[in-house]
Amino acid sequence: MYKNILLGVDTTLKNEQALQQVANIAGKDTVVTIFNSINEQDAQASIKAGVHLDKLIEKRSEGLEPTRQALDEYGIKHDEIIVRGRAKAELVKYANSGDYEIVVLSNRKADDKKKMVLGSVSHKVAKRAKIPVLIVK
Repeated sequence: MYKNILLGVDTTLKNEQALQQVANIAGKDTVVTIFNSINEQDAQASIKAGVHLDKLIEKRSEGLEPTRQALDEYGIKHDEIIVRGRAKAELVKYANSGDYEIVVLSNRKADDKKKMVLGSVSHKVAKRAKIPVLIVK
């Protein structure tokens, strides 16, 4: 069982399957860090619309509420990190920080046009992380 899990969450995706897998690999003392990133495009758009970055982070945190509730239901302790930057690079940076034992990600269903097996974020994290990466469909 893993004690420190980094859970990459996209608030626009359903994460139930990933949460179920987290529950399967978590022990009684496990802490899951819910990770989300605000890309520059979203940050710039909010600033242009007159919304301070703090409000954007607050709104993003509200979008993570279903994930927090699910972890609470599983009885898993959790914390939360919301960063500004590219999800791919930020997830790899945190994964390789030495603070986590595994990364868990939901895989976005690839566009038919792209014909990719993995989404670009999950692909980059799987390729560059120095710890195990569990990608859940």
